Amino acid sequence: MMIAMGSPRRRAGWIVRAGVAVLAALAAGCSTGSPPDDEPSPTAESAALRVQTVTGAERLDEQTRTEVEGAVGDVLSDYVVAAFLGEFPRQEFVQAFEPFTSVAARKATRDIDKLTAATARDATAVRATDLDARLSFLTQAGDVLGGTAEVHFAFDATMEDGTTRPLVLDGRFMLVADDDSWSIFGYDVRFDDGGETPAEAESGGGA
Repeated sequence: MMIAMGSPRRRAGWIVRAGVAVLAALAAGCSTGSPPDDEPSPTAESAALRVQTVTGAERLDEQTRTEVEGAVGDVLSDYVVAAFLGEFPRQEFVQAFEPFTSVAARKATRDIDKLTAATARDATAVRATDLDARLSFLTQAGDVLGGTAEVHFAFDATMEDGTTRPLVLDGRFMLVADDDSWSIFGYDVRFDDGGETPAEAESGGGA
């Protein structure tokens, strides 16, 4: 399943566009369709979020699985748009944690450099090159109680000098279901912001 980032949704019934590889309304992350006239349109090279259930699906009917995949996909796309996409350069990234529970959001603000593009805040543009999420769900008597998303999110950041920096986030997000909404309550991720490590910087020194 592919989910167009920023695609329209309804809280009462999630609308998922399968097979669409276009990012819509990235800068605003809005849910109303086409982007405003004063916002830049995403390029055709931007990647869509791919969502696949790998465990737990055998205990769900097709409609339930589609609904929970769409709901979790929306949570992840909201996070990705606010954390890595939109207008650059920019300074504000804490809005990326709105899909988190209050406890997880407080922790995430301390990890902002490994959960967002904050270390590339001076970039002139960031585009998604690969957005992959593999979902596992915890179920009981046909109800979905929670889930885990194993993610690989990759981006290219265009810097002021015209060079590009790869940004790669790998790991997992733990999610909890509450009625028709989902929230991220934990994470275990690794982030590579494309910068030199201290060892690389030292090895790149003089003769």
